[in-house]
This record gives sequence, C-alpha cells and structure tokens, in this order.
Amino acid sequence: MPEEFRDCFVGEKGYDALKKLMRNGNDFCTDIAKCLQERSDAETAYARALRKNGDTLQKLAGRAKGTLFTAFTVLGTLISKESEAHSTMANILLTDISIPMKNLAETQYKERKSIEETLNGKFKEWNNAKDIDNKCRSRHFEKSREIEALHLNISSLPKTSRRMARDSTKENIMSTPLVMSCVLPGGRHISASEKMEMTIQKAEEDLGKIEKKYHNSTKNVEIARQLCAVEMCRGCNQMQKMEYERINEMDKFIQTYVNSIRGFTDTMNQVCCDLNSIQVSPNDDIITEARSNLQTTEIEILLYDIYAEYEQAMGEQRRILSLMRWIDMLKKDIEIQRQSNNVSAASYCDGSLSSSSNDDDGAMRRRKNKRREKKNTEGFSSEILIDRSSTRLLQCLYEASLFKIECVYNHIKQLPEKHSEYAHRLTKTYNDKGDPTTLIRIPLQPSTETPPSAPLSIRHFAEAMPMLSQPTMQSSIREYSTQRQAPPIGWTVNDNHMRQTASANNIVPQRYVLQSSKISYNQMATTQAGYPVLMTQSTEPYRQKPVKHVRVTHPYKARQTDELTLKKGDIIMLIERREDEWCKGNLDGRIGLFPGTYVEDVE
Repeated sequence: MPEEFRDCFVGEKGYDALKKLMRNGNDFCTDIAKCLQERSDAETAYARALRKNGDTLQKLAGRAKGTLFTAFTVLGTLISKESEAHSTMANILLTDISIPMKNLAETQYKERKSIEETLNGKFKEWNNAKDIDNKCRSRHFEKSREIEALHLNISSLPKTSRRMARDSTKENIMSTPLVMSCVLPGGRHISASEKMEMTIQKAEEDLGKIEKKYHNSTKNVEIARQLCAVEMCRGCNQMQKMEYERINEMDKFIQTYVNSIRGFTDTMNQVCCDLNSIQVSPNDDIITEARSNLQTTEIEILLYDIYAEYEQAMGEQRRILSLMRWIDMLKKDIEIQRQSNNVSAASYCDGSLSSSSNDDDGAMRRRKNKRREKKNTEGFSSEILIDRSSTRLLQCLYEASLFKIECVYNHIKQLPEKHSEYAHRLTKTYNDKGDPTTLIRIPLQPSTETPPSAPLSIRHFAEAMPMLSQPTMQSSIREYSTQRQAPPIGWTVNDNHMRQTASANNIVPQRYVLQSSKISYNQMATTQAGYPVLMTQSTEPYRQKPVKHVRVTHPYKARQTDELTLKKGDIIMLIERREDEWCKGNLDGRIGLFPGTYVEDVE
C-alpha cells in the first residue's frame, strides 16, 4: 500500500527525511521518559512530605480528647493513606513507564544507527559511481568537441590553401610534433589535410576508449542505485517496524498511566468518604475533658488554727477556756449557716408559688407583674445557687475546724476519740517560726451532680435533693452530731393514673414550668450526702432511709444537658417525681431528669 515507508521514503531526500523522522521519534521517547521521571520524583517528594505531616498530625491528636482526638487521628491516618497512594503512583511512573520507555529509546537508537550505517555505505557507493560517471561523461564530451573541431578544420582547407601555403613555415614551427609524426619514412612531408585526418583518427581512437569507460560507469551507477534502493527498502521496513513498536509501546505506557490515575482516584474517593464521616461533638468533648479531671480536682479551704491547739506550755485552764470559746463560736456559725440555708429555700419556694397566682386586674397589669416576677425570679434563682454553694463551703470550714478543735479538747479531757470523714482530708504545714497552717481538700462537685436547669420554678427543690458520690472511706465510721440535720426535701404529685396511661402509649411527657401551688413534700433518702455531716453531740447513729428505685422499660436518648440517657433494664434511684410526668433520679452516679412514662417501679 502507498502508506508504507518504502513507498514514501525514496532516494537520498527520502533517506534524509526518514532519518529525521526516526531521530525525532527517538528523542521524543527519551524526553517523555525524562518528563515522567520528574513527575515520579515530584510524587515521591510529595508522598514523603504527606507521610511526615500525617505522623505529626497523629502525634498532635494525642493532645486532644474525645471526638476531637478521634477526628484528628482519623485525619492523620487518611493523610498517611493519601501518601501511600502518591507513593504507589510514583513507583508506577518510574518502574512501569519511565525506565521501560528510556530503555526502548536506547534499544531503538542502537538499531537505528546500525541501519543508518548500512544505508550510508550503499549511498556512498552510489555517489562514488555517479562521480566516476560524471568524469567519464565530461571526457566524452570534451573529446567529441575536439574531433568535431578537427572535422571543421578539414572541411575548410580547400578554401584556404594559399593561405595555408604562406603560413606553412609558421604552422610547421607551431605543430612540430604533429608534423614530425606525419613525416614519411622517405623523408617526404605530408600535406596539412593528411595531418588533420591523422589527428582525427587518433582522437577517435581515444574517444572510443573514453566511451567504453563511460558506458561501464553509467551502468555501474544504475547498479549502485538499485543496490541502494534495495537496501533502502529493507531499512524502511525495519524502521517502520521500529516506529510501530515505539508507538505501540507508548500507547501501553499511556494506558498504564491511566490505570494508575484511576487507582489513585479510587483511593482518594475513599479518603473523601472517610473524611466526610468524621464528626466532632463539642458537648461530648466538654464532658470528656471535665470527667478526665473529675477525680483530681479539689478545693482547698484554709481552716482555723488557734494557739491553744498546739502550745503545750499554755496553762491547761486557759487552754481549755480558749478551746471551749472557739467550739462555741464555731457551733454558732454552723447553726447560722443551716438556718440561712433553710430560710433561703423557704423564701424561694414562696416566691415561686406566689408568682403562679392569677391577676384579675386586666391584661396590662398581668403583663407588668409577669415581667417583674420573671426578672425577680431569675435574679433570685442565680443568687440562691451561688449562696447555697457558698453556704456549703462555709459549713465545711466551720465543721472541719470544729472537729479539729474538739479532738484536742477531748484529748485534754480524756473523752472518747472523735471520728469524721474530714480526718483524712486535713493537711498541715509549718512555717519557719513553727506556726501551723491547716488545709482541708474537698473534691470539686461535678457538673453532673448539680440540679437540672430545665424547670426554673423547681430549681430550688432540685438544689435541695441529695447529691450522691462514691464513699471516700472503706471502713464504717462512727459519727456524732451537735444537731440533727434535717433530711433533704422533695415533692411529689399523685398522678398515677396519668403516668400509667402515658407509659402504656410510650409517650414522652412535655416538660414545663410548674404553676400549681399544691405541692407535697416527701422526704427522700440517699446512701451518702454530697458533703459529709460532722456529728458532734448526739450519740444516736445516723439512720438511712429506705430508697426507692425504678426500672427503665423503654430506651430514651437525652435531648438536653440536664437529662439522662436511658437503656432498657437500667435501674435508677428515684429522687423526685414531678407534676409534668418527669422524674429526677441517680443513674450510675449521674443525677438528671428522665420521662416518668419510660420507667416502672421496682418492688
């Protein structure tokens, strides 16, 4: 077919074009291999940087907690996975494309040089034959022109015989060799025409020899041309095969590159899906961070240290009087704190109940009263929470100091030794003068034990509920009290019929602010109060009240921060039943609200 190399690349010009084509193809293959090697080096460097970045990110993730730790750990892992994808593609580009392509270019370069050397030899022989033919042709034409000139001279002799006679002497001088060759053996001179004929005869003999050489040289040129054409055809076939192989291999390399990119894309798509699945929950992380410090966070309270506790040189009577004076002072402080706590609770309860009464003096007056009551209630609620926390801490200060001073007093009076949970929380240090400093360390009350923030009108009663914590001492401790502590208070509403109906339908009751003034108080019992109560006077041991429990019948997920997440079968210690079908209880140390329709009483 005419598209074959041997039909399109003919002769010296075709050979030059073929050499240029093959050289360009070989250079193109080499440059492509070099370019892809640079791409492979870039991918390798990027993969190395990504791997380092991913390792650093995973190390930094250890400084986070909760879902944030998980998110950054997954992010670092996915960056390492992305690095592996880039490294894999770099290896494919180098080992499967760049190096084989470079080897192909080198192999074809050697084959092309061998073919070109053979063709160059044939073309050189052809050119040499053409040079010889050109020389023979030139001699042929020169000798032919010379003979033609002699024939012209002979044809013009009869017309110039006189002239030839007059110039015979001159002619003889100028053509002495020719005349000498034409002298007869007898010494007789020949005529000019005879001389010319002899010259023509000699020239024709030389022309015959020249034509014979010229005939052979032209034939040799054609033979050399044919041999060169045959070799050129063979070389074209070889180079066409080489070019086809090069193009075919380039196509395979392109497909290899496409497959590597496809695999890389699949990996990156999976990485993107994994990245999209990362979720960070700020609330859960806050809880995790808070719980991580739950056991180590403590409040240090500076206690009273009096001279009479440590100075043995002090007179015994003065020492006893000083101790008794401080004991009486601290007992009064404790009583004041308890009374203020009860008064603030009662005042808040009265304010909440009075705010629920209806006003019949018109819509305008009702709106004004509601705004005023809301403002007062919110401010008073905040103050109550702060005051109650301060009251508890002050009570700890007074009771721990009282325990410490009473221990010294009992030791002097040889009374029975006193016991309290404060004993193992006390630490003493002395300055350079020997003066003591006593501290009591109390664990910080976790946020899960604070009253729920949902119904504002009963927040005070939630504060009054007992706060449960794990026992701090393994052995049972005998306790004494100067005053019987009132049990925690709560309130219940007789709504068994409403609760049974809602529980049967598995309906979550609606939470709302209580407006009813009909509230009954029921004493609730706990295994241990949030802060220990120091017993100083009464010898009657502390009696634990019966505790009521409920079982979860339907799972429930907390929707607010003050609610509990329930699983079917969980046992909850009931603290409070609310009028809005919600309950307050303790589940595994967490106190919060939960729907009463999702539980049943445990007998």
